[in-house]
Amino acid sequence: MAESLLAHLYSRIKGSQEDVATMSLQYIISSSNQLNQAFNRLLSDALKFDLDEDITYSCQSVGENSERPDMSGVDKNGNEVILCEMKFYAGLTSNQPNGYLNRLVNENGKALVFVCPERRRVSLWNKLTDLCREANREFSAESNYRAEVDGIVMAIISWAEIIEMLRRTAASQVMEAISDIEQLSGFCDMMDSTAFIPFASEDMGPDIARREDRYFQVIDRLFDTLIANKSLKASGKGLKSSPNRNGYIKYLKINQYAVALIYDRSTWIDSKSAETPFWFYFNDDGWTQTDELKKKLVAIPEHERAMFGNTIGIALHPMLDSQLDEIAVDLMNQILDTMRKTGGE
Repeated sequence: MAESLLAHLYSRIKGSQEDVATMSLQYIISSSNQLNQAFNRLLSDALKFDLDEDITYSCQSVGENSERPDMSGVDKNGNEVILCEMKFYAGLTSNQPNGYLNRLVNENGKALVFVCPERRRVSLWNKLTDLCREANREFSAESNYRAEVDGIVMAIISWAEIIEMLRRTAASQVMEAISDIEQLSGFCDMMDSTAFIPFASEDMGPDIARREDRYFQVIDRLFDTLIANKSLKASGKGLKSSPNRNGYIKYLKINQYAVALIYDRSTWIDSKSAETPFWFYFNDDGWTQTDELKKKLVAIPEHERAMFGNTIGIALHPMLDSQLDEIAVDLMNQILDTMRKTGGE
C-alpha cells in the first residue's frame, strides 16, 4: 500500500516527527467543533474525569522555565487546564514530566497527557512514573496508564486511539475532514513501522560520532572499574569483547560468576523493555543460568528484564548529567546490588 502524501513528504518538512504530527492533529481538531469536542471526550475517558468539551488547543506554548509542551489546552476563560506531549520514539526531555507538572500545579491546571505508539506505552509509562517518584511527588490512584500526581492527573493514550476517534467522528459528522485524517494516519503508521528515520543536516556533524562512542566508552569504563575493585576478585583474562551489529559486549568474571556487560541497540529499540541501552547478565553455573537463579531474576519487574538468548539480562540505568567515572561507579553499584539481592555476590 502506498504511503500517504504527508508520510512521503515528511523528510522534506522542517521540524521533528512529533512536530509534524502535532501540528497536523491541532489543525484537524481546530477545523471542526465536532472533532475538537470528540478529542476532549477521548481525553476525558483516559483521564477518568470530565473535561469541558469547549477546551481548545494551540501548539508549543512556552512556559516560565522554557518548557514547551507540544499542545496546551485552554478553557473558555483562557485558563490553561491541560498539556499534551506527543511522542513517537524520541526520549523525554528534562522538563518531562516534572517541569510540565510544576507548570500545571502553579497554574491550577488539571491534566498532563502523553501520546505515543501503542507498543511504546508500557516502557514510556514506566519511565514517567519512575521520574515522578524520583522527584518525590505524591503519587496515587495508578491504573491503566493513568495516575494522580500532586493533584494533576497524568495519562497516556495512543496515536491509534486518536486516529480511530477522528475517523469515527468524521464519518458521521465531518466528512470533509476524512482526507486530512488519513494523511495523519499514514504518517503515524510510517513513524511506527519504518526502520529508517531520514537524516537531517545536524546528523552529519562530528559530534554525532562522539555521542555514539559514549555507549562503548561506558561499557569499557564499567569493565575497568569492576576489574579495579580488588574486593570483587574480578578478572577479564582470556575473555574477549564482542562488538556486533546490535552493539557491544564485554565479559569478565566476578568471584566465581561469569558476567556480561552489554550495550544493545535491539533491546533499546524494543519498547516493552526499559528505555536504556545498557544491560548486564550473570550466571551461577559456568556461562549458563540455573533454573534457581532464573526464578530469583523473574521477581525483578518485567520491563527491567530482557532475554539475551536463553539468558535473563537486567537493565542498567546511567546517571544523567554526570561524568564517565561517576556513571561507571554507579552502574557497578547497580550490578552488585542486583547480584546481592539474588544471591550472586
